[in-house]
Amino acid sequence: MRRDHLLLIVAAAAAGCDRKPPAADGAAKAAGPTVSVVRPEKRSVKRVVEQPGAVRAFEETELFAKLPGYVREIAEDPDKTGRPGHDRHIDIGSRVKAGQVLVELAIPEVVEEATQKAALVRQSEAEVEQAKKALVAAEAGVSAARAQVEEARAGLTRAQALADRWQSEVNRITGLVGNGLIDTQTRDETRNQFRSAEAGRTEAAAKVASADAGVAKAGADRDKAVADVAAAAARLDVARAEARRLGALVGYTRITAPYDGVITHRAVDTGDFLPAAGGKRGVFTLARVDPVRVVVQVPEADAELVREGLPVTVVVQALGGAELTGTVTRTAWSLEPGSRTLRVEVDLPNPGGRLRPGMYTYARVTAELPAAWTLPAAAVGRAGDDHVIYLVEGGKAARTPVQVLRGDGRFTQVVRFRKQGSAGWTDFEGTEAVASPAATLTDGQAVPAP
Repeated sequence: MRRDHLLLIVAAAAAGCDRKPPAADGAAKAAGPTVSVVRPEKRSVKRVVEQPGAVRAFEETELFAKLPGYVREIAEDPDKTGRPGHDRHIDIGSRVKAGQVLVELAIPEVVEEATQKAALVRQSEAEVEQAKKALVAAEAGVSAARAQVEEARAGLTRAQALADRWQSEVNRITGLVGNGLIDTQTRDETRNQFRSAEAGRTEAAAKVASADAGVAKAGADRDKAVADVAAAAARLDVARAEARRLGALVGYTRITAPYDGVITHRAVDTGDFLPAAGGKRGVFTLARVDPVRVVVQVPEADAELVREGLPVTVVVQALGGAELTGTVTRTAWSLEPGSRTLRVEVDLPNPGGRLRPGMYTYARVTAELPAAWTLPAAAVGRAGDDHVIYLVEGGKAARTPVQVLRGDGRFTQVVRFRKQGSAGWTDFEGTEAVASPAATLTDGQAVPAP
């Protein structure tokens, strides 16, 4: 009996320990979300477009042989001078300079033809000199022929004077004979002298004509010499052009670097036969890596925001998350049909070669949007596919469709709204009262006065 009484006492005590005291009046209850009322403000919003990208070589060229030939030698890499073994030649990873010889080809027939063309140039030069000297001789011949003309004309003048003298003497003697003062024999002798003078005059005239013909011939010879000089000069030009052409072909026996860069691929060994450039096998692939391009594909929705000159921050994960700053250098302007993205490129200096083609990057392009009406981002919500806000009307929240532009995470640009029961859209004026945050509101919910 006593035992049962003790058990009852213990059970009553346990029940008393588990009982909680009633809550005190005025204790704080769980507080609900705070609703605030905001109004649109005009402000400029900075939109940050974030997209992954990759480092690309600024230029990448596959070098081919212009002429078919055998590889005589792969040039040595100056940076490997003194290195033991056979690893002294240009190979992948070699840094080369513009104009540096990479490979020399053996094409002996081209070299011999170039030697022949050089000899033809020398021959043509000698012919030009010979033609010029012949022209000088022809000019001298013209001068001599003209001198002979002058001499012949002087002789004609003397012969004419002599003939005139004897003509006068014949007339005088004939008169004396008619008066019986002189015998006829004297007259006949005088006439013979006159005939001799006339013959001399005729001979002098013939010499003048011959001298004139000599001048004409000398002039023709001079003109021919001039033509010969021109022809020899033309042949020299042709010979020189051929020599230059062969010189250019000889130059193709050396494959050189078109710019400073790094060899990224090698596909040739000493003794290989290389076909002409029409073949599919390149000799080396050269990449220009200072500067480099960072290529980013921007989605269609943000493509219109990106333009040249916008600031860009490039994050390179392989370099410990290093952040590099630059600007948009160029864009493709048109979108790629398949992905509907805009190719954007940022040129970055790379003097130390830290950035390597193929590295993954993450780019942030910052674009400042023109000033427009904005609301805090929390004041704009979603109802299905539509954006909505809650206008405060009569102390209650009225869900209202709204047209938006873009935002920066803190503010969202809004254009116009459509009140319930209205078929048209209304532009914002800045006086509208909007409840926030939209995510916690319901249509018709009471909103405390601002």
